[in-house]
Amino acid sequence: MWLKRMRQFCLVGIAASLLLLMEPVTASLVKDHFPLPPRILANGYVSSDYMVAHTDLMLPVLADKAHSVYLNPSINYGSDKQGYLDLGLGYRCARNFWTGSKFGSIPAILGVYLFAGYSRINNNARLWVINPGVEALASRWDAHANAYIPMGDRNFHVSTLNNPPVPVPSDITFSGHSEFVATLVPQQIISQHAGDGADVELAYQLFSRIPLKGYLGAYFFAPAQVNPIWGSATGLEYWVNSNVKTFFSYTYDNLRHSTGALGVGIELGGTHVHRSDPSVEERITDPVHRYLAKLGQGSGMPARQGYQNVFMQGAPQLLFNNIAFFSQTGGPNDGGLGLTIANCTYENPCGPTDLTNAGAMTLAALLPNTMMYFNGGTYAALNVPGGSNRVTLQLGQSVSSRTPDYTQLATGTGRSTFSGAFLLDNNDALNNVIVLPVPSLVGPTTIGVRVDNLANFSITGSQIGSAENPYTNGISDSPFYNGQGVINNSQIFASSTGIIYGGPLLFIQNSMVNVTGASIIGVIVDNGFGSASFVNLVNSQINVIGASSSVGISSVAVPTTSATAVANNTTVRSIVLNSNGTATALSAIGSGSSLIQFNQGALSLTGSAGATINTRYTVGIGTITISPSTICMINGSPVSC
Repeated sequence: MWLKRMRQFCLVGIAASLLLLMEPVTASLVKDHFPLPPRILANGYVSSDYMVAHTDLMLPVLADKAHSVYLNPSINYGSDKQGYLDLGLGYRCARNFWTGSKFGSIPAILGVYLFAGYSRINNNARLWVINPGVEALASRWDAHANAYIPMGDRNFHVSTLNNPPVPVPSDITFSGHSEFVATLVPQQIISQHAGDGADVELAYQLFSRIPLKGYLGAYFFAPAQVNPIWGSATGLEYWVNSNVKTFFSYTYDNLRHSTGALGVGIELGGTHVHRSDPSVEERITDPVHRYLAKLGQGSGMPARQGYQNVFMQGAPQLLFNNIAFFSQTGGPNDGGLGLTIANCTYENPCGPTDLTNAGAMTLAALLPNTMMYFNGGTYAALNVPGGSNRVTLQLGQSVSSRTPDYTQLATGTGRSTFSGAFLLDNNDALNNVIVLPVPSLVGPTTIGVRVDNLANFSITGSQIGSAENPYTNGISDSPFYNGQGVINNSQIFASSTGIIYGGPLLFIQNSMVNVTGASIIGVIVDNGFGSASFVNLVNSQINVIGASSSVGISSVAVPTTSATAVANNTTVRSIVLNSNGTATALSAIGSGSSLIQFNQGALSLTGSAGATINTRYTVGIGTITISPSTICMINGSPVSC
């Protein structure tokens, strides 16, 4: 890097030498046209970033040894492709100040000037800049103060960075069988900001016989919409002879931090005779000191980038394209017969009786993994209209209660009610539904939800049965079921058994099982068909009220297999009503390995006088463990578990 900079510095030196050789030609061209000799200078320097060249021409148009009205064109350009072109008009007056005071007279030059120019700054932004200033020059010291006022637009767009669209969940739209969500595109808008500023500089020739000058300065700029820029500057200038100088400059600010530069300059013409301890009149054509802040770059005005994060409307994002819509006023409403792709759309929903076996099978062919949306009201859930068997969902189908506009899942009484029962066959789901039995259901079809086949199922936010209209069994698997299931945030009402499960894994979370009948059981883990079964209950509640017997959780295992139930933070309430009945909280029976682990919860048993009350009951290879943190109550009194 520094080798490259040294080559650049050598190029600047060669250019300066050529300019020096041109001095006789320059003098002959201007000697008869101006009252004072015009002065031209050329500076070139390299910094750790860029190489910069500067040319300044002072033309005295009305002048003598003590006064000068001058024009001052100035050009600056850097290898960063930034620069400026300015034209100035100024006035200087040399006189003795404070004459007759006890300090004696002080010869000095006072000057005022106004520059206007065009700057190309960072990121190819363009500025018109007005630069008024004042100065004072004595034999060995000088002072300068400048103001910089950008004209017109001070904020320039640099670029816009688009990030991936972000969905807006609250802005859902539907069309046909599809659901879309509006999107916002996060954008980062990068802008270049310029603003008003000022600088001051004090310089002093350090030794009377050595042409070495040092200077100190400070600057401040306030770009719009971003933090201000402030900094300081210092440097040394040494004249090798009357026309050639070398200089070193350094600035530090809160934008670019440290910047150093080494340069060479050539000055031709003008009124200078001596470079060390000159007379005041000799300095009347000295260069005007400006743009203290932009060391190491071609532009004159410092600017700062600003970043603004905004969101723009993006194209809608497709969420699903396999939705079948149902409503109370939809059609054809003839038992799901003859459905086509034109049916069950958002614009043309199906009707209350179209959820049948025929309807589900047709939709599975038209819209694989059908998502069925129902927007309130009561619907049939039977194999055929008025049938005596449950409706069978096909592979990957789901039934969901939605708000009237279909945009969200319905809750509470806003959920759709399904009269009948469901058979979940293969990766099916019930979401936020109410399922109630009808008189036409007979025999084993009095199970609210039956799960079959080898795949998984989920029941979420739903109610199976009701206290006034319970199913015989709330949820049950078939003898050949071998999948996994999730029951979450749901309520099950039954008159015999709440949940019967013999598959490999079932999670019951945040749910309630209510069973009221004669001989009843809340949850049965039953591997009677040969596979190991496991049920995990978390944050749930089991309420059983039996006339003759009531069991909260039962684990039943056949030989060489296991049936396991693990309950965490769960409450079991077992109540028997007959005096000769039995109330049991936990029961592990069978000739296989039956296991119940009850961790941190409550077991509450209630029975009249004479009733048998068991916190735990085991037969055969049955094991029940109850953690010490469990609270056990019998007829309202604490007991040891």
